[in-house]
Amino acid sequence: MAGTAGSIRVGGSGFAALAVSFVDLQPTPSGTWVNTGLQLVLPAAGTYHLDATVRSSMTAASPVNTWVAARLFDVTAGAAVPDSEAIVQQISMNASAGVVNHGYNNTAPIQVQYAVTGARTIRLEAMRVNASGASATARIHSDGNGRTTLRFARMA
Repeated sequence: MAGTAGSIRVGGSGFAALAVSFVDLQPTPSGTWVNTGLQLVLPAAGTYHLDATVRSSMTAASPVNTWVAARLFDVTAGAAVPDSEAIVQQISMNASAGVVNHGYNNTAPIQVQYAVTGARTIRLEAMRVNASGASATARIHSDGNGRTTLRFARMA
């Protein structure tokens, strides 16, 4: 039954949604990770599937190349969860010879497998990066139009 629902054994799960309507990333310097306040506890040693759904919004004026990124951070270990970084939203715009060029890039989910030796606190962090120009607004949202969430399923 490999690959079917009959072969999956979940040994516990957890879910959390961002409790505030938004986290403002704009006051923090470009390239600085911000604790969003969204976290959950992995209760014991084991292998976990972690996933997050991250909703963001940005505004910027041309010329600009700016983005919002997110990652999972293991508070207990004091380190980022490997391979959990994702661009959530990017705006790239410039004007040349009267033509405005727009470029967009986005990824919303984060999905990783993570093995731990004991209980761990995992949190969602986000940052904005201004590669050129600057964002006017940059936020992580969670409200009736879409939630930012974090969850785990213990696999072993």
